[in-house]
Parts: sequence; structure tokens; C-alpha cells
Amino acid sequence: MTADRLAAIVIFVVAVLYIRESSSFRGVTVADVVGPSAYPMLIGGLMAALAVVQFIRSRPPASAAGPSFWTRHGRALLLIGALIAYTRLLEPIGFLISTFVYLSLSHVWLGERSWLRAVGIALGVTLGLWFLFDRTLDLRLPAGIFGFPR
Repeated sequence: MTADRLAAIVIFVVAVLYIRESSSFRGVTVADVVGPSAYPMLIGGLMAALAVVQFIRSRPPASAAGPSFWTRHGRALLLIGALIAYTRLLEPIGFLISTFVYLSLSHVWLGERSWLRAVGIALGVTLGLWFLFDRTLDLRLPAGIFGFPR
């Protein structure tokens, strides 16, 4: 059994348990037609359906020899290390710079062939998140060493 199929089974089981738990939510008013469990049940149903799709689409490995450990897990380990570095550098460097650098590198490591496109996407997402959280929702993000003016 491939890792993708195993992951699909685990996700499906979690989705079923999530749906089961969300079905116990009860509304407080009679006028609430949909009820509080509608959205969680929708999310759980989508999660279960996508797990089935992943299970069906995953294929067994083509060769018996298989790739090396680094080939199979290197990118994941690199991304985990980058995420740890990102969380450690968020306060001292600041949200804007650390998020931009993390997203740019992550896009390239995940297979984006164009550095320009990776940088553009990272810049757009970083500025969008900053505007949403810092300006719109008034949740202060770390300013860092540059202390961008308010």
C-alpha cells in the first residue's frame, strides 16, 4: 500500500469521525432551519470525498527499487525546517520580510519553475495577509527590525 493510499484512509476516518461529532450539534432556536452542524458536516463530507478521490487516483510505485530516502522525503524535510525557521524569525525580522522569504522559497521548493512567478505570488499573498490582519482586522503583526510605520 502506498503512502498516498494510507493517508487517504486516515483522512477518510478522520472525516467520518468529524461528521459524527458535528451531527451532535444542536441549534438553540426553532427558526434556525440549517442548524449549527450544517457547515461542519459539509466540510467533513468534502474531506471524505476528497480522501476517496485521493485513494482512487494514487498508484502503486512503478519500480521495485524505489527512490532514495532524500528523494522521497527531502523536500518535506526542507519545508519543515523552513517552517521552523520562519516561526523563529517572525518576531525579530517581522511579518512582511519573513513571510515573503518563506513563501518565495516554498514555492520554488514545491516545483514552481519561475522565480519571478514565485516572488510575485509570495509578494501578493504576503501583502494580502498583512492588509487583512493588520489593517482590516486590526490584529497587530510583528513589525521586526525595520518597524514599518503604522
